[in-house]
Amino acid sequence: MTQPTSPEGHGSYTARYNLIGAGDGVETVSGAGQMAGIHGEADDVKPRLAVLRPSQHLLNKIDKEPTKEWSYSQPCRDWPEVRPHLAVLLSSGGQPQTEQIWGLGVVRPAHATDEDRKVILTHARRLRTPVPVTGSAALPPAGGPVTTAEEAVWDLLRPATPDVESEIARLLPLLDEGADWTDPGLRRRDERDALLLFAKVAGVAASASSSPVRAWDPRKPGLSYLAGLTGDAVQSMLGDNRIQLSWRSPEKPSEMLHRQFQSHRASQRYDFEVASITSRAVADGEPGSLDAYYYHCDSQTLVVLRYLRADPNGKITPRDLHMIRRFHDLIGPLGDRFAPSDGDYTLSNDPLFVRVHEQVPFTTTLHRTSSGAIYPYQQVMGAGTLIRHLVPTDFSRLVRDGWLGTRQVPFDIVQHAVETSVLTVGVALVILDFSRRPRANGAGATLSL
Repeated sequence: MTQPTSPEGHGSYTARYNLIGAGDGVETVSGAGQMAGIHGEADDVKPRLAVLRPSQHLLNKIDKEPTKEWSYSQPCRDWPEVRPHLAVLLSSGGQPQTEQIWGLGVVRPAHATDEDRKVILTHARRLRTPVPVTGSAALPPAGGPVTTAEEAVWDLLRPATPDVESEIARLLPLLDEGADWTDPGLRRRDERDALLLFAKVAGVAASASSSPVRAWDPRKPGLSYLAGLTGDAVQSMLGDNRIQLSWRSPEKPSEMLHRQFQSHRASQRYDFEVASITSRAVADGEPGSLDAYYYHCDSQTLVVLRYLRADPNGKITPRDLHMIRRFHDLIGPLGDRFAPSDGDYTLSNDPLFVRVHEQVPFTTTLHRTSSGAIYPYQQVMGAGTLIRHLVPTDFSRLVRDGWLGTRQVPFDIVQHAVETSVLTVGVALVILDFSRRPRANGAGATLSL
């Protein structure tokens, strides 16, 4: 995967740090935002630190799969900063007096529970030479962010081995994600989320960190997240003689981008194309949001995600509710018009679902679906508060297995809905899945009674 670099408009930094001593061991790292040194010439701002004490069982699993993302609960609930921290992983082997720094990684807090908080650990790797915890280092006894004894933690890494120094050089650029709260940035966040979510439906393995679906070049953001993807560009209008996504509206969109993703490996097969369509009004600076379409061409299955931004109390604005009600009046009847045949069971034949993120910005280094939930349309319109929901992983699996969505929908109806989305909310993302994998419940299974 291409290493993220500084996005245009966010500036750049030169981080100079010295772990060994004055005048020695100076490294230079480039990335987004403003970062200063750990010790030495630039000392105004230091990376955010967190101390973690995972179980030995979890450390062993991390050692075997260092590229995997890990989540677990830890006692400290108070994380004043939700952005990524440099994680110092401690191991004691059951004897606190012999505690040592086992490895380094990147950690960020997730949701809190009554007694603890889940944290997400990424890029973690064991040090070749563990660093003993000596002296009077006041490390947080329960783990968590380091807020009062940062120098004591840095002192543990001095004098540092080349192993520690190279690990910090590897992790520093990942700590500054170029957080973007602007309207275009949040739409890019939503597009990335929809692409990763529906890519799972199309057959891209969630653990495929090297997949081109996840490789994004922040130097080419454009109006759409697709502008920075490394996938193969396809002909205009998705014109490879399979399906033509034409544009029949009198108003030409300001931007139409296309990408194609294919794999014919036995272990992972997928074949889908993506189009991002941005209206002229949104391109000119008006606020907008996203409708994401997944269409499986063989079974003509349609699923639509309307991306909404809830307030801090989880409420959706009356204006957004009015707009989604009008949109459902257009595509909702498809579930009745193209009802499943006898014996073809579904959990929901309504094609429309609502995707609500937690309040997080767009960042350049996140390569997973965002925190939040997915709600059936009927619950959003029928409940005053969003309570029961689907998590993205379960939603993808249910769509892939044929439990959700409307089947036998002609593509011209999909085109009409896409045009409506662009004209009303401003941006539409369309995923066309050409794979031959059946999308019927229990496909390929037989029962012996």
